[in-house]
Amino acid sequence: MNIFFDLDGTLIDSRQRLYQLFQSLVSTSDLSFDKYWELKRSKISHKEILSSKFNYSEEQYMDFEKRWMSEIESEKWLKLDIPFEGISDLLIHLSKNHVLFIVTARQSESIALKQVKSFGWENIFSKVLVTQQQQEKHDLIKNIAQINREDWIIGDTGKDIQTGKLLGIKTAAVLSGFLSKESLLSYQPDIIINTVLDLEIDKITNGKL
Repeated sequence: MNIFFDLDGTLIDSRQRLYQLFQSLVSTSDLSFDKYWELKRSKISHKEILSSKFNYSEEQYMDFEKRWMSEIESEKWLKLDIPFEGISDLLIHLSKNHVLFIVTARQSESIALKQVKSFGWENIFSKVLVTQQQQEKHDLIKNIAQINREDWIIGDTGKDIQTGKLLGIKTAAVLSGFLSKESLLSYQPDIIINTVLDLEIDKITNGKL
């Protein structure tokens, strides 16, 4: 069985990276970490936040977005990412009986691979699939793996759930990332769990919910 994992918010905690970068780019921001993520988990976009709370013009927002994309995968910020506790042991356990993949919407494949290696995961995953902001996740998956309806995709965004549905595989949404339970429910995943650690291994092994 294949198991496809999103990276940010699913296997690793990227919240400090995104929050600290936001604070760096928006010099007038007094948003706390919790308040920022309360907004983001409610599907409030950066554009909405900047417009409503900081009176950003369209031009200012476009400048913010350009700088965000240029810095978000820089080493300075990526060093703030940490794997969720216990994830490495779980991945090693799963890899003994299943084929594991990472599929991420990161921009840089080389940087994503470097980070995966830094966590000691390079031999756990069969392939790290990176959209590079040029391809869709479902296209990457169907071009690299022979999938069937018992396979799983696990992620923290609506996009991950939509990807699984397009591929006809099972979907698990995790609450450890960037959307609230209420937001994720609208995408109708097969299951919603707090973190990847809450996956019931026996049920996955038997292809059951």
